[in-house]
Amino acid sequence: MKRNYGLILVTVLLLTACGSKKGGNESFVRPVKTAIVESRSEIRKDFSGIVEAVEYVKLAFRVSGQIINLPVIEGQRVKKGELIAAIDPRDIALQYAADKAAYETAAAQVERNKRLLGKQAISVQEYEISLANYQKAKSAFELSSNNMRDTRLTAPFEGSIEKRLVENFQRVNSGEGIVQLVNTRNLRIKFTIPDAYLPLLRAKEQHFKVEFDTYKGHIFNAKLEEFLDISTDGTGIPVTITIDDPDFDKALFEVKPGFTCSIRFSADVGPYVEEAMTVVPLSAVFGESNGKQTYVWVLNGNKVNRREVKVYSPTGEAQVFISEGLNPGEKVIIAGVHQLVEGETVKELK
Repeated sequence: MKRNYGLILVTVLLLTACGSKKGGNESFVRPVKTAIVESRSEIRKDFSGIVEAVEYVKLAFRVSGQIINLPVIEGQRVKKGELIAAIDPRDIALQYAADKAAYETAAAQVERNKRLLGKQAISVQEYEISLANYQKAKSAFELSSNNMRDTRLTAPFEGSIEKRLVENFQRVNSGEGIVQLVNTRNLRIKFTIPDAYLPLLRAKEQHFKVEFDTYKGHIFNAKLEEFLDISTDGTGIPVTITIDDPDFDKALFEVKPGFTCSIRFSADVGPYVEEAMTVVPLSAVFGESNGKQTYVWVLNGNKVNRREVKVYSPTGEAQVFISEGLNPGEKVIIAGVHQLVEGETVKELK
């Protein structure tokens, strides 16, 4: 009997302990951190870009020959009209002299025939033949003159020698590249955005800020130059911007083609959405395993209610735009959203 009494006593104590633990859970109020739903229609996006030259060209001779002067090296700055290279002009000079003599002879013959025709000493046909010979000689002389000038290759604009493609004393053909010249004074930045962000480029209010990886901490304003409204190869929309900032000193910030940079793009998309959007921290949004529905916990008094929302787009600042489901001024839970249950009583942390 004593043993039975002992078992009964232990059972009673265990039941009492379980009852106390259950009661403690029911009285627990979970503290939560909240944020107020804001109304905003400005989207911010971060992209990576690369610097390109607006003007760049592969310079080549129009005539063939052996290079006898190649004074430039890679990276060298040249002014407009400065000599890039020269080829041996001797063969071309001989042809030039012959064509010049033939041209002068033909010109003199035309003048003589003109006088003779006036005296009816020659026929009209003879005069026309001399005139045709003159035109032929003139064309040959002009071609030789151009060839003589083309033995010297000069810079068509101020820039830098990006690459030297031949060596001195090398024989080159007409049209063969000699150097790659780029205009480092006039640069642009190219990057790609997803197709879904095309409305951002058509927004009324646009702002671009650029930070070059080589010059961290220096941020410059830029402006939109152009973009394609279609994705040609399925990789996104190509966009081109140019630096538009008086603080961008090209002598101090030696940005060159090929430099990489970060681009912060912001745009007001209010006119392009049917309803005013709201913005909440990214941590407030959660979804189910199927990924089809998105929710937030809304604080009503001291209880939480799950509400389905439609996410428009991340803002680029650990926030998201909500196009449907929330109203400005409401409070949402921004921490521990996966631990809450519908209708749970909570305590808002101040």
